[in-house]
Amino acid sequence: MARAGINQILVVLPQQQTADLKHCVRDLDVQIEFTTWGGHTSSTFDVDQPVLLVEGHYVHHHSALSALTTANLQGADLVAQVSDLAHSQHHRLRPSDEGPTFNRIKLSATQISSGAFLCAPHLFSTSALIGKSVDIWTFIDQSLAGQNSRNEEIPPHLWSMATDKQGARAAKKMLFDQVSKSTSGTVARLINVRISVPFSKMIVDTGISPNMVTFFLVLCPGLLGAYLVTRPDDYMRIVLAGGLWQLASILDGCDGEIARVKLGETKFGAWFDTVTDNFAYICGYICMILGMQWLYPDSRFALFAGISAIASMILTLCLLYLYALRTNTGSLQYYLGDLAHKIPEHEKDWSYRLLERFGFVAKRDFLSLFIAIGMVANQFEAIYWLLTGLVHLATLAVLTTHYRLIKVQEGDAASETQSQGIPTRPTAVKREEIA
Repeated sequence: MARAGINQILVVLPQQQTADLKHCVRDLDVQIEFTTWGGHTSSTFDVDQPVLLVEGHYVHHHSALSALTTANLQGADLVAQVSDLAHSQHHRLRPSDEGPTFNRIKLSATQISSGAFLCAPHLFSTSALIGKSVDIWTFIDQSLAGQNSRNEEIPPHLWSMATDKQGARAAKKMLFDQVSKSTSGTVARLINVRISVPFSKMIVDTGISPNMVTFFLVLCPGLLGAYLVTRPDDYMRIVLAGGLWQLASILDGCDGEIARVKLGETKFGAWFDTVTDNFAYICGYICMILGMQWLYPDSRFALFAGISAIASMILTLCLLYLYALRTNTGSLQYYLGDLAHKIPEHEKDWSYRLLERFGFVAKRDFLSLFIAIGMVANQFEAIYWLLTGLVHLATLAVLTTHYRLIKVQEGDAASETQSQGIPTRPTAVKREEIA
């Protein structure tokens, strides 16, 4: 509900039942109150705005509630959120056997309520709602006498009912089906997620935090793989190193998946994931330099090229971190997206085109799979030189695009503050990562 913009929540409990949910909202800008069904409420909430009414055992993805609140009443007294089951092959609900029935809310033979309603403030008072002895759906139906209602359709995969263990499993599956990020690479979306999501489902209820996943399941395997490539003349060592890097890349999705499902995303978590990833990159490449020195102890060209690549990598990361700080994100992956959408087409030169078309090569999901395949093919030296060239090329592209992108971002921030009547000064643009 917080994700959908709700900041006041009244929880109505059955008689003789209590609940303490305040720990769930301690880090959110949400005011929460509790009352008992059939009693009297002492709520101080304002009722001059539309009320979002949701039955407790319906589980919604935040985008479903956001869609309902942004649709607004549009002249109606009540908006019922419904789904068309004809477009769902996996949803277990059927109008004939589950869900509420209404007389004044018209549902077709293939529609069912999602358990969410947007109500006009004059439709009923909070005290009238709580004091009724009839069930909530009968109360809504009675309140609609002489009033107008309309339906707002939502895809059925964005909500579920959880009244038993089977429903709880279906709700968990529904939430995990929505965890993919828009910034994820192609390999992550098509391959890695098929392994990371089932694994995240297994550990989401264990109490393991996303940051623990980042450290123990992503960073540690990555560093172990880096150590193994310091002796690349042993085929099994480099194969194991490639496998560990690919495993770390796959499990790298678990921390974000768990955080999004449990609504536990934090700025610290985003930065921790980014910093550990980049630390693993640098350590991995340093160990590859040591591996090349192990193979060719008398050659200085590979060493100097590697040192140059490390310096270029650090410079690139510094520029990307600077942009992430200015945009208040915590992820470096927004750079490519902003490059594609914020710079006018006529101002893009070869460096912009290069990053737009081949930027996916530098993403962890693609790079780890490429390295793993190369290690299995016993092509350690070829991978080393390809990575060296890629790092220098990426640095050159970022150097030529960074200043221009920073100026555009500063202009956007200045325009936003001016439109709000705030004195113009450089500010960070807040951004929410939608699952």
